[in-house]
Parts: sequence; C-alpha cells; structure tokens
Amino acid sequence: MMFKTISVTLCTLFCVSISSFAQKKELKYEVGTTAQISNKSPLPFWLVSNKNGIVPNENSGLLHFKLFSDFNETNSEFDFSYAASIVGSQGEEGELFFDELYSSLKWKKIFLDLGIKHRDSKYDGIGMSNGDLLFSGNSRSYPELSLGFKDYISIPFTNNWISVKGVFANGILLDNRYVDKANIHHKNAFLRIGKETGLSFSIGLDHYAQWGGKSPKWGNLGGLRAFKEAVLVQAGQVLIDPDGNESLTESYNKSGNHIGQNSFEFSYTDKKVTSSLTFKNIYEDKSGDFRHLPDVKDWNISFYLNFKNQKLLSSFIYEYYTSKDQGGYIIRPDHPIEPTIGFDSYFNNGVFRSGWTNYNRTIGIPLFTTRMENGQARGVNNNAITAHHFGFKGNVSNFQYKAMMTFSNNYGTISLLNDGEGKNPENYSKAYSFPKGLSQQSYMLEIILPELNKIPFSIATRFALDTGEYLPENFGFQISLRYQGLLSK
Repeated sequence: MMFKTISVTLCTLFCVSISSFAQKKELKYEVGTTAQISNKSPLPFWLVSNKNGIVPNENSGLLHFKLFSDFNETNSEFDFSYAASIVGSQGEEGELFFDELYSSLKWKKIFLDLGIKHRDSKYDGIGMSNGDLLFSGNSRSYPELSLGFKDYISIPFTNNWISVKGVFANGILLDNRYVDKANIHHKNAFLRIGKETGLSFSIGLDHYAQWGGKSPKWGNLGGLRAFKEAVLVQAGQVLIDPDGNESLTESYNKSGNHIGQNSFEFSYTDKKVTSSLTFKNIYEDKSGDFRHLPDVKDWNISFYLNFKNQKLLSSFIYEYYTSKDQGGYIIRPDHPIEPTIGFDSYFNNGVFRSGWTNYNRTIGIPLFTTRMENGQARGVNNNAITAHHFGFKGNVSNFQYKAMMTFSNNYGTISLLNDGEGKNPENYSKAYSFPKGLSQQSYMLEIILPELNKIPFSIATRFALDTGEYLPENFGFQISLRYQGLLSK
C-alpha cells in the first residue's frame, strides 16, 4: 500500500512538472544492457559491490531503460529534474524493479527530493564507500523525502569564509525484512571554514535512525511518538510481546536503531588539483559520538587527489579502514540491564534484526557482508575488519580506465568471553568469529572503449579477481553497452 501511494504521488508530480515546464526542459532517455559471468558463484566482489544493488550475485544479464530530465546548466533560481528508471535482471531468478523514480525541485541552493534516487558519485567512483561509511551505494536506494542544501551556503558577514550545509529526510524500506516497512530518518550538518578554492577545513555529523514498522515479535513500532524519539535521539518505550515478555532495550538505550558518523576533512583546490584528507568514524547508540571522540579507535582515513590536466593518472585514492574495536567495552557484570557498554556490532540490532541492509545488501561499507536467515537479511556477519583500498583513474591512448585494489583482514563479529573464574571486569575479554583474521584481496580493472562513429553506444568492460580466505577464489568478466539520446525539447 505504501509503495502504491509513493508511486501515485510521484507520477502525479511528474505529470504536473512535465505539463507545466515541458517546453523548457529536455527529456532524455538511456537504454543499456549488462552481462556478467565468473567461474564460480557468487560473482567477484567488485562486479557486484557499489552498483546500487542491481547486479545479482550469480552469472546474469541486465536490461535497463531510463527517462530523465536534468537540472538546467543555467543559474536559474528555480529548477526541477525527474527520472524513472526500470531494471530487469535474469540470473537464477528473474526480477523487474524501479532503480530510480524521483522528482527533485531546486530553489537557489535549497532542494526537495521525493522518491527513489541514487546519491551523487564521489571520488570519481574509485573509492571503497563513495565517501560515506553509512550509505555507499552498495544496496538499492529506498523511497525518501529529503529537504536540505545541495551545496554549502555562506554565513552572512563572513565573506564566504564560513559556510554550512545539511539535510533532513525520512524514507521507508520496502524489501522483505524482519521489521516490515521500517522507516529511516536521516539528518546531517556540516560546517566549512575556508572558501571553495584554496585550503579549507570541514567538520560534520551524519545521523540515521531506523524506526517504526511492524515487528513479528513486538508488533507495531511506529507512530508520531516513535518518529519524535528517533529524530531527537530519545529513549523509547518498554516493548511487550503477545506472551507478556518485556524488553527494556528501547526504553533504557534509545528508541530505534541509531547509527552515525563523524567527519573531519582538510581540502585544497586550485586550477590544477583537487585534494582532500578525510577522517571518519562510525558510532552506534552511546559509544562513538563527539562526546567520546578521545576514546574512538575505529577510523576511516582517506586521501584523494584529482589532477585536472593529467590524462595518464587523473585521479587517485587511498583509504584505510579499521573497525575491530566496535565502540570499545566497559564491563559491569552486575548491572541488571546493560552489563557491557560498547560491543556495538556495527550495522546489527536486536529489535531491527535485518540491521543496516536493504534488499539483502549492506547499505554502508560493502566489506560488511550480509548474514541471511530464512530468505531474509539478519544484519551483517563480518563487521570487524582492517582494510587498505587503492583506486586509480585515467586515460591511455583514448581508452579510459579505472583500477581498484582492496586488501582486507576479516575478523567476523565480536563477542564477550568469560574465563570462568569470576565476574570481575578482568575476567572478561573480546573474542572474534575469526580470531586470526581471514585475509582477502579483491581487484578490478575497468576499460571504457573510445567512441567510434559506426558504433552508436558506449562499451565498458570490467575484469575482477578475488583471492584469499574469506571469499571464494574467483575471476569474472562484465560488459556493459549504453546508449543515451534526446527524446524531446
């Protein structure tokens, strides 16, 4: 019912937009097909990861068709864009679904998005997580209403030296999951000191909260009160199941499944180069927000370079990830409700048991792989990792290339062990699913062929290799054909 409501609303908005402004907008279309094959199933990591969740895990083929109109390139104060994209895939099973379905309004730097829409690509598409630990483009996008600032806006009387941007949004998950129709509240705020060119520093906070929906154990979790508690990060209510069993998780901790990230970035931009050095950390519940930054041991560090006048190597990124600490741990064995603090088990949650996933893919870092149970995602089974990632992009003799190399050690999930000699804090220790860590290496080379007059579409080929202990040894190949045209002015 909710999906039908969203679809009708979007279609109505599209019709109003097109009928009112069609004479001012270009309507474009795009058609494409993609095929992927490997010597084992599932496909290699970099053939399926960060593809907006549209590529099946096995040998398969895709067809997609998209109608869209972009924002005008002029600096008009008011503008709009819209898109409808359908994907059909055939692997072990066939599937047809909306990849994108949205309408966007823009007034100056303020935007309003409604529908299923991809996030903008960052770092030229060569990063591990698209510059976002919590929303990497690894899973399908979900329907969302989002209001905010597209770009930084200057604070008055600062001569553009201090600027801010932010987003306030709410979406809904429509996949087959443990808590049906769970909502996602999202907000962020960023402060930048410095101008667009030259040296600048920015600091930001990104916050998500899963709330509402219907749990098979606890019943209806929604309502305006639950939304308010998610937005304001407040404690929730005592949960009671039909048998009278109680859970104090929501009331003692926070209402909903809260995850967030802190961001600190140094940037430098001039006519020849764009560069950034970024530090991010994940937090859940009480363990990693700004109040506890001195104790944070899990970090993502990224260094990015874009050379504007270079062809052989136009972009480079190096990223380091570590998430073994999981928010630390404080042992309080005799505490009746919360015997430990920490052990966050990123992207997992006891009430929202499908965790931070959508259509069986992790929404955030793709190295956090999904755990399945009875055909549903049950969070992730590998969130304690250390990893190094390298990405390259450039041109060689009119051939565009993109290369990525990822080296990871995978420790699974964290648990608490007792040595059996008492309940004092010194008798407890951390344990991992894979104590020694499982090493893994994943490689990808993409080559985009130069445009030829006799061939009306673009051709991209990708070669991917997995080797190591966590994923199967595997080699795969992917080819994509795409054609884009103008339907009407």
